[in-house]
Amino acid sequence: MKFRITELRQFRTSPLQRRGVVLIVVLVLVVMLSLAGFGFLSAMSTEYEAVRLHGSLLQARQTMVSAESQLLWLTGQPGRRREILGGLTSNPDLFGGRTVDGLLAAGGESGGAGVAADSAEAGPAAIAQLQSQTALAADDAWRFSVISVDRPVGGVRTLRFGLTTESSKLHLATVLRWEQTTPGAGRQALLRLPGMTEILADSLLDWMDADETARPQGAESEYYQGLGLAIRPANAVPQTLEQLLAVRGMSAWQLFATGAATNVAASAETGVNPAGSAVPPEGGDPIVTLPLQELSTETFAEPGLNAETGAAAGTMRPLCELLTVWSAERLSQPDGSAKVNINQPDLNALRASLQGRLPESLLQFLLLARVFGLTATTPTGAAEQGADAVPLPAGATAGASLKSLGELVDGMVLVPAAGTRPLTLVRSPLQSTQADSDLLFRQLTDVCSTEPGPVIAGRISLQEAPEEVLRSLPGLTIEQAASLVAQRTRLQPFERRSLLWPVRAGVLTVEQWRAVLPELTDTGDVFQAELIVFRAVGGPLLRRKLILDAASGASRRVYWRDVTEEKLEFPLAGLIPAGGGQ
Repeated sequence: MKFRITELRQFRTSPLQRRGVVLIVVLVLVVMLSLAGFGFLSAMSTEYEAVRLHGSLLQARQTMVSAESQLLWLTGQPGRRREILGGLTSNPDLFGGRTVDGLLAAGGESGGAGVAADSAEAGPAAIAQLQSQTALAADDAWRFSVISVDRPVGGVRTLRFGLTTESSKLHLATVLRWEQTTPGAGRQALLRLPGMTEILADSLLDWMDADETARPQGAESEYYQGLGLAIRPANAVPQTLEQLLAVRGMSAWQLFATGAATNVAASAETGVNPAGSAVPPEGGDPIVTLPLQELSTETFAEPGLNAETGAAAGTMRPLCELLTVWSAERLSQPDGSAKVNINQPDLNALRASLQGRLPESLLQFLLLARVFGLTATTPTGAAEQGADAVPLPAGATAGASLKSLGELVDGMVLVPAAGTRPLTLVRSPLQSTQADSDLLFRQLTDVCSTEPGPVIAGRISLQEAPEEVLRSLPGLTIEQAASLVAQRTRLQPFERRSLLWPVRAGVLTVEQWRAVLPELTDTGDVFQAELIVFRAVGGPLLRRKLILDAASGASRRVYWRDVTEEKLEFPLAGLIPAGGGQ
């Protein structure tokens, strides 16, 4: 009886137990399916975010390529077009927070339907077309800014939207030429640069000169071989500044204000050793890096107090902002045609080339100077007449040449007596004391040159060079360099275009100005740019430092360096100028 009751109880409870197990199994299955669903959703979300970020990076890189193409087009324009568009050195309308489509409205090369800036009327129309577009139409639009940082001596760093000409720096070929012409002049020029030491100055000159004789504190092949380095001095001007990292006494902090000594690159067109070559992320020419084994421990030295200058390395302008191996300019007139070489032998061709481009009195004085030469003395008994009243002798040929156009300022020509005409002194119509001398000299330099051309390298831009670079000019004192910069800030842009303003401002005498004029220019056609691609709502930010050469034929990129990982000196919001970009 007891057995039957127990069996009956087991029979009655079995269905309930089986139903409970099913519920547990279903619950476990639901949990597993939910976890699998959440895992799949998480994986897909991660994949989506990765794809979105990769797409944003591709868009940023393509914006970088497009922005660079626009810069190549702009830098390749003749001087007059650049001026019509507002100039390239300080122009927020062209370089501040731009979209690529917005810049194309200015008349870009690649199918741009904008206004072509061919005339004084077209320029304002192009700028108006740019400004008429809706500012910041979409917060997620990819934008680019072209920036430069001005670091006045003792002043505050300021952001400028525009390019910097390499002519604002001291060309190492010019330093070597000064040293070869006047021993010690190149060394003195280098020592006037902030952060430069005697060891580094001597070693730089030893690196570039052709001999194997080391200067007192310099270094030739023997020094580097003694360190176990497989390098030798180039015995020539470096092709890139990165090669200077191998020079005795040079550190990455001094040269670039960064410890990333190998985060540098150059276009393969320069012919640098292609070891370690790679392709830029945006495509284009391969790049090369400096092999680590060619660098000494000095290259990676941390910044500290400079033993010779007494200044902290972090407070000084890096040498890459003061030295260059690229600066050059086209010897072309504002409309793009070649300048007239006033030292050409055919005087009839010279007159024909300048007829209508210069005042007749100045042209006649120039021809008289080519025939009879210039004089520095005023002989007694000589009659004085204007250039217009003294014709050239029949069949006159060129007997003298001019070293610089500055010789025509306050110049004098002594014309020998001939027939009934007595010994005659002719004074230049271009006098430094005249009210319009600045404009007249600019007119002269716009169309004339004493060089055969078509390109001249190494001259220093009086418009843009910082005080530290102007100090290096032979014959110029530190006080005069400071006065030039101070006076320059008071001038209007069109006034700075004339190279005669230092005389007019009383900073230099005519004699001092003539001595330094062959080393000066009012322009430059090789540009440095820091190009930043960004988006206001966030996303990848790309930064490149570029050097664009528009002096030697079609504008092309000859150098680039990725500085994305370096500290941005200004907030991201500051990359869009007041009023917004287009």
